[in-house]
Amino acid sequence: MNQVLILTRNILTEQDIQQKLQLLNYEVYCSASFFEQCTQQSQTLEFFRFFQYVILSESICESEVTELLPILQQQSVQVIRKVEAKVTELDHQYLEDNLIQAIISNEDSIDELRECLFALKRTTQQTDDAFENRKFIQLSDKVSLIRPSALREKRPNPEENYQYLEVIHHLSQTEMKILSILIHAGSSVVTRETICHQIWNEEVNKSHLASLSSTITRIKSKFENTSLANKAIQTLWGKGYRLNPELLDRIQNNEAINRIVSNG
Repeated sequence: MNQVLILTRNILTEQDIQQKLQLLNYEVYCSASFFEQCTQQSQTLEFFRFFQYVILSESICESEVTELLPILQQQSVQVIRKVEAKVTELDHQYLEDNLIQAIISNEDSIDELRECLFALKRTTQQTDDAFENRKFIQLSDKVSLIRPSALREKRPNPEENYQYLEVIHHLSQTEMKILSILIHAGSSVVTRETICHQIWNEEVNKSHLASLSSTITRIKSKFENTSLANKAIQTLWGKGYRLNPELLDRIQNNEAINRIVSNG
């Protein structure tokens, strides 16, 4: 049986997630006092060795999460951030930097939690090469508050579509090419080297990689005024880039936007 530690400021807010995990046959220990001891570093870290997963509750503010993460990074645990409704920019950055391994919410179903924890367990059992080679959707998209099913059910908003068209019209030729490469890849991660080679069609060097990073940042910035909940392009450090699934869905299902991107 696997053990889960939930660090929280109020154990009553964790009853729903605790019940779901217990139905999946996980032993769950929920503690507000241990959270306080961790932040004060007055508790021995030996306690963590009894757990495989540590969930940081939405009742813990971001500054406190920032203090906790260095402590948790020293332990052999998978760190999961629980949020109420929306993933913040800082949470998303933690995910990209691999400081946390997943983001969940009380709204996630038992099925989603089961797949989340199983996928996390597999990543700890596999070698780095096996992890690189397997066709596995990144966990941040698997357990997401922006689910593909929800996106398909959402009716298109003409005003939002206009925002995206405006951004795409203002992309440079290189930015448009990068966007096209990521759209073509779908939900797969594209390595930085692959993108550089397709753009410059020559041996990749440090200058190309630096230019790519700057261009990716500009693309993210241009989409910031749209309705996207997270960054337009997800950065998976050490792996590459992937298009935000919400943006991918919108482009693929809007004829006007899709045509512009396809024509480059």
